[in-house]
Amino acid sequence: MALTGIVASAFFSSEITDKLVELEPFKTAITLNFVRSWPYVVYAVGLLLASSVVYKFFCRYLCPFGASLALLGRIRLLNWIPRYGECGTPCQTCRHRCDYQAIAPSGKVDYAECFQCMDCVVIYASDQQCALRITQIKRQRTIPIQPVARSEP
Repeated sequence: MALTGIVASAFFSSEITDKLVELEPFKTAITLNFVRSWPYVVYAVGLLLASSVVYKFFCRYLCPFGASLALLGRIRLLNWIPRYGECGTPCQTCRHRCDYQAIAPSGKVDYAECFQCMDCVVIYASDQQCALRITQIKRQRTIPIQPVARSEP
């Protein structure tokens, strides 16, 4: 809704757009170091508290850019994040390491929640982190058998 409001107001009034852009708390928290009127400070502190409970609360649920990413995730044409057939069963590494909780227990990526941080892709391509790749490497390892020289008495 915030994204729609900001885009719509850009066509009508720059004053309204300037007020809607204040939805972003970073000006209050970072640029002005909380030296601002109390409603802005309460809003920024409230978002900080919410982010201590829900990972990147503002980015996921209020940020217009996050909203546009979620919309694009819903209308995507391809499942472009690579997955193995075994992702999710039995391996759950990516799901447990995804801070956005965008990977279902089945191993499928929920693109509406995904922020394309690419952490799961790094795990997918890693011989040290991906459980499937680790087991494949262990299966490929061979121990050379050397004949033992017998000493005859």
